[in-house]
Amino acid sequence: MTHYRDPDLTDRAYIGATTYHAIKRYFAHAEGLPAGYDFEARYRAYLGEALEARDRKAFSRATMRLFASLRNGHTSFWDEELAQQTGPMPFRIRRIDSRWTVVRSRMAELSPGDVVTIVDGRPVDEWLESAREHIGQSSIAALDWMTWLRPYLLPQRFTVGTDDGRQVPIDLTEPLAGPERGPPLATDVETVQRKDGVVVIRIPGFDDPKYEEAAITAIRGVENTRPILLDLRDNSGGSSPGKLLSAIMTNPYRGTLVSTPMTIAKSDASNSFNGSIPALPITMMRSGPDITLPFTDAWKGKMALLINGGSASACEDFALRFKDGKRGLVFGEPSFGSTGQPYFVRFPEFGMSFRVSTKREYFPDGRQFEGVGVEPDVSIPLTRDELRNGIDIQLELAAKAVLAE
Repeated sequence: MTHYRDPDLTDRAYIGATTYHAIKRYFAHAEGLPAGYDFEARYRAYLGEALEARDRKAFSRATMRLFASLRNGHTSFWDEELAQQTGPMPFRIRRIDSRWTVVRSRMAELSPGDVVTIVDGRPVDEWLESAREHIGQSSIAALDWMTWLRPYLLPQRFTVGTDDGRQVPIDLTEPLAGPERGPPLATDVETVQRKDGVVVIRIPGFDDPKYEEAAITAIRGVENTRPILLDLRDNSGGSSPGKLLSAIMTNPYRGTLVSTPMTIAKSDASNSFNGSIPALPITMMRSGPDITLPFTDAWKGKMALLINGGSASACEDFALRFKDGKRGLVFGEPSFGSTGQPYFVRFPEFGMSFRVSTKREYFPDGRQFEGVGVEPDVSIPLTRDELRNGIDIQLELAAKAVLAE
């Protein structure tokens, strides 16, 4: 575990002032805030909490709550030392048909498909409230997805109760034991040649250029007569994969409409004289949607995508353009619904950092993207039965539909 210096009172004031400046200048999502949200009042309240915080943990949590109040998936505060104090979750849980369901597990006592109804004797959502106020997201679905991925916001020890009456103690300080059961998570680009002729290519992320390059190589190695299903489930993004789009798109496609804060000093000076400076940026520069023409050497065979709520950010940039260019069908579940090219500020000596989303994107026709995401052409929801049976029904149904096109 890496130890960092705790920020003293002066350091806290500096971090707070830097936060204020960055949000006031760069935050692109004021229109997504609830009516009546008062950033100035919220920041004043935060500053009191931050300067009076009894320790590092209390300071970081106060700062997380400030960022979370902005309700944006690409605007957040991070404390590396706090994150290191708790081990990873021994299970992955998400809401299926409104019920918290175990999707993956390294615990013998919890299996994929199990339903968790209570934690420490309280309803799950009630128990999660104190953690959720530290996580800013653009939709309830995205907040649901992220909450259990922040174990450092949860107690180190708690007990979950299942719908069949079992009580399972959880200790986040213990090392993970046993293999993970449940739908496999790709750690590298994987190609599966199915007996039915469909080639499945799993891409785990776009945070490393090697994934994009490996995906392009895999696609070019497939004959045009065989359909490809790109499995982008749980692909949390990274950098928008423009090279991959160039390698597969066969029709012109549009990008997003983009809105980003614009600051003109002279205009701000006039507004300040009149006392009309807004609390958050509302003067925006808008651009797009750009139209990209296909490359003549693009792979021209049949292709489709499989996405879910963990398909986020740059992965959504890819899926949106794939769908707009009518390259093929998109199967699965709605994507995460957040992108935003963050402005990063880092405080290395404290192990702290924050990011502020600098752009708000819309679908090419002007519809809201933030908090909505990419809707699949064919909905294939994850079910508890397939988790219990260990069969990837989403993949099977998507592959069958690709062949039937």
